Amino acid sequence: MVLILQARALEATLQKKLEEIGLSLRRLGLLGHLQREPGISFSALARRAGIKVQSLHPIVATMMTDGYVDTVGGVDQGRAAAIELTDAGIEALSRAHALIAQLDVEMFGDGEWAKLGEALTDVGEAQVRTRTPR
Repeated sequence: MVLILQARALEATLQKKLEEIGLSLRRLGLLGHLQREPGISFSALARRAGIKVQSLHPIVATMMTDGYVDTVGGVDQGRAAAIELTDAGIEALSRAHALIAQLDVEMFGDGEWAKLGEALTDVGEAQVRTRTPR
């Protein structure tokens, strides 16, 4: 239970700090998916994010307005538009990663917390390696 409470507190702190740089956890996740799979379609991105395509469209529209992403293709009937990161999107993702690294140091930098942080990182990385695309 302590871990759940700590996770919620850390999530709230991260969300607040992300908002300061114009991001949210949802947008950070989408940018990460786009970095790993440039040119992904709206439907594939929605599946990876666990949301409906209809919910994704306004989020992507906002990220386009902010200059983080752009769409390519999709003008012809039956052709899916692809979504790609822009240079500004890559920079936003880089700022977010730096912010997360700083939070990790603040949260898991000392003693037993450092060991827990390392263990959680190992588990997370193993999960990413073994995850199969949907």
